[in-house]
Amino acid sequence: MLWLFWYREFSLVSVGGHRMRLVILICLTLTLLPSIAGAQAGLGSFDFIGKRENRPAVQSGFAHPNGAQVTCFSLPGSSCHGVDCQTDRERAQLIQRTPDNLEGEAYRYSLSFFLPSDFVDVRPANLMIWEVKPAGTGKPSAVVEVIDGHLQFSLSNPGVTQADLMNPERPLIIRRLGAIPKGQWTDIVVDARWSHGADGVLHVYQNGRRVVEHRGANIDAKSARQQVMYGLYRSFISRYLNAKGVSQMPMQQACFANVSRQRIQF
Repeated sequence: MLWLFWYREFSLVSVGGHRMRLVILICLTLTLLPSIAGAQAGLGSFDFIGKRENRPAVQSGFAHPNGAQVTCFSLPGSSCHGVDCQTDRERAQLIQRTPDNLEGEAYRYSLSFFLPSDFVDVRPANLMIWEVKPAGTGKPSAVVEVIDGHLQFSLSNPGVTQADLMNPERPLIIRRLGAIPKGQWTDIVVDARWSHGADGVLHVYQNGRRVVEHRGANIDAKSARQQVMYGLYRSFISRYLNAKGVSQMPMQQACFANVSRQRIQF
């Protein structure tokens, strides 16, 4: 179970049975914060997108089973930021500062995430956990997400341009990875050679088991540079609000470890 009690100057957080104290700055200003200290391995610096008070925090006393440091995100209701307030979205998300995931190059992406046992399923809204997205506007290339009560990996169709943010195109690959993995760590590895053509490669592993294997174009023809993004990013929140008859989204929380990238060869 993961819970959070807010105080004026500090909060107590329990993650997986561990309790710890962290400083919380209470501020209502919406801003794009400076790069996160302690950049993830191989990915450089990250910026935070979201309300300042929802900025993720490194957790002491709670670690991945391999001992890796853990960073946790919280996304309460009424947390839209900037343009998200006009596009039916809310997020607490880190975005790679430099879009250096290049077309023609091959990389291994790794991440581990932990969703608490009381994690709220917000279907029919969508929730992105991790993505690789071309710089600028447009659809992400590869996504790990929670949709319709399942964990899912999606690869966008590189042959179709995203014309309308509010009406996303159907992905080329949709692979359900089982029920929402609550109360446990999930390890994801994505091996990709980004390409506009037939030499593109994409392999996805869930807890060591290969779940996706694809060859062919895997990045939009108009894109050459991409950014890694991760955290909590929910879209089409009005679907949930209307279905439940409520005025704001529920609190969602997630923890991450082992977020990294390295160059590889196929």
